[in-house]
Amino acid sequence: MKKTVLSILVSFLLMFCFVPSFAQTNSTVQDFKTLQQQKNQNSANLSYAVFYITENDKCSDSEYQSLKFYQVVTDEYLSLYGIQHDLQGSLCVPLKSYQSYFSGLSTYTLPVVISDDTVGQQLVQQGFYGMYQITGTGMQSIYVCSCDNKTESWAGAWILSHELSHFSLRYFGEPDDIAVNWVHYIQALENDCQQGDFSKICPQYSASVTSPSGNQIPVMVIYGQGPSSDLPANAPQSEAVTLQESSIVPTQNPACQTNQVCALPGDYIKYQIATPGLNQTIRFDFTSPTDNKNITVKTSVIQNGSPASESDMLDLTKSLFFRPNGQSTNFMYLLPIPLKLNNAYHQGVMQFNNYTRSVMSAQNTNQTNSILVQIDKDTGILLNLAVSNVVNVNGKTSVNQQSYKLVDTNKINFSNYVTGTILIPSWVKQNAKFWSDGSIPDTQFIQGMQYLIENDIVKIPQSGTASNPSTLIPSWVKNNAKFWSEGIISDNEFAGAIQYLISNEIMQISVPQNSSTENSSGLPTGKIKIGNVSLDVEIANTPDTQVKGLQYHTPLSYGQGMLFTFAQPQEIPIWMKDMQFPIDIIWADGSGNVLRVEKNAPACTADPCQVYGQDLTQAQYVLEVTSGFADKFGIDQSSHLQLLTPIP
Repeated sequence: MKKTVLSILVSFLLMFCFVPSFAQTNSTVQDFKTLQQQKNQNSANLSYAVFYITENDKCSDSEYQSLKFYQVVTDEYLSLYGIQHDLQGSLCVPLKSYQSYFSGLSTYTLPVVISDDTVGQQLVQQGFYGMYQITGTGMQSIYVCSCDNKTESWAGAWILSHELSHFSLRYFGEPDDIAVNWVHYIQALENDCQQGDFSKICPQYSASVTSPSGNQIPVMVIYGQGPSSDLPANAPQSEAVTLQESSIVPTQNPACQTNQVCALPGDYIKYQIATPGLNQTIRFDFTSPTDNKNITVKTSVIQNGSPASESDMLDLTKSLFFRPNGQSTNFMYLLPIPLKLNNAYHQGVMQFNNYTRSVMSAQNTNQTNSILVQIDKDTGILLNLAVSNVVNVNGKTSVNQQSYKLVDTNKINFSNYVTGTILIPSWVKQNAKFWSDGSIPDTQFIQGMQYLIENDIVKIPQSGTASNPSTLIPSWVKNNAKFWSEGIISDNEFAGAIQYLISNEIMQISVPQNSSTENSSGLPTGKIKIGNVSLDVEIANTPDTQVKGLQYHTPLSYGQGMLFTFAQPQEIPIWMKDMQFPIDIIWADGSGNVLRVEKNAPACTADPCQVYGQDLTQAQYVLEVTSGFADKFGIDQSSHLQLLTPIP
């Protein structure tokens, strides 16, 4: 587990470099050259293999020529760096056969994988035209998309040299400010020089290799022959040009979505970044959304006193920055919520701007590295990243320290930490509000209190419960419930008051054994009330179950339904693909107010199927019931949906 956690956290660190990367670069503590020497103490030669991957069942003559071209570029570029190397193989392979070749390689062999345009689009869709990566086992690889379909591709050769330069500098044990930042600095200078004309040669940033046909192919200048690793204050800050404002078409009703980064217009986050020789502040202002999956971000930086800014597009589903030229970088300052982290993370508490926040923390320390990551649990915002690592350059050992600290944001403006790190769910507070104004009976309010007891939010002695919970609640308790629902008293104060009342037998509540079960379909179940009708519902609360819904389900009775639940208000489109019977569809907001009723939606067995409700943006629940239910029980937009049992 330590190895996996460490590689994840170091990858996390490298994704934070402000200078946008032309390709993702990861590192591990284990050095590839050391692995080579472990393989054979008498030979430090680099072993490598070159693959050309085609979508076709077999390789064409032109694809074999491309393979030869990239093999020669690799050979000559490694020679420019002075790396002794041995070619272990050069193969043109159909995609369907590639994995069997690749998986058979030794850990000590560097695969250089070139993809044709079709296969390479799998890489491009991740935002990369090339990628150099190292796994937690020390296995390294280089991937390049040969995207322009030329046998001798200048663009492909340049991308390959970019990734080989990352590798070569790692191979020699250079620190990150050279192995990562220097390469990206040269790339930025080259892009600034070319101004979009990729046929232009900028000799001050270029070297050359000789192709199989004798042509001189421009590649990235090698380290030591180009600009210094001591980056000047006015170094180019980006490999991209500013987005054209005309390309931005704002959405009318942006809203945060489940399993996405939550960033709305007007939100911002600001960091103080400290690395050796560099003090930097960076601020991200989220401005114009194009839809609920993408938003424009203005990035402002002050680096060693020099300001710079740019505009980018953030894909909220993938946490990727996209730039007009098609390049992208990972954006890890904000993570999709709810957080889905591995078991290296544990819940804790920390202070931010006088607010006490629940955070998820992970720390890993060994002989050469110490890494601490802290992420705000509710917002997914990185609060703190601190990294220390021992660096050995030419026999001289030093400690390299880097930190990324959140200093300002509008997204954290209250304390969310509750004793025991358990927060009271919003539906319990909604029940308290409805009970305090007489909208629901005592029994429904008690169900919320039972939930607090069952989940140890309210702790009471065994004798503090009774079998008749609906008759012994003093009327003045409603005032406490009202104050809590309006935010006048905190979760802690309300839970403490309830605990006192029950422990002293002023209020008596029984604890049911099972308030929610699972049916034969494997879905959790519960009870709801809509209008004056109570229903047993199956609960679709995960992406997979929500996509499937009632597909292939047996018909429902008037006492049954399926409830779709979402953490935040959003658009919830419904279609009837592969349904077996017609249904009524009811959308409600987070407070249970019915937004729309679609009656008698027919089953759809052939595309295209009609989509219902896609113009609603504030829905949080969808109830599907058998056709005719709404008319039979008078359900319309004046109706109210209530949760009678805790909903998982």
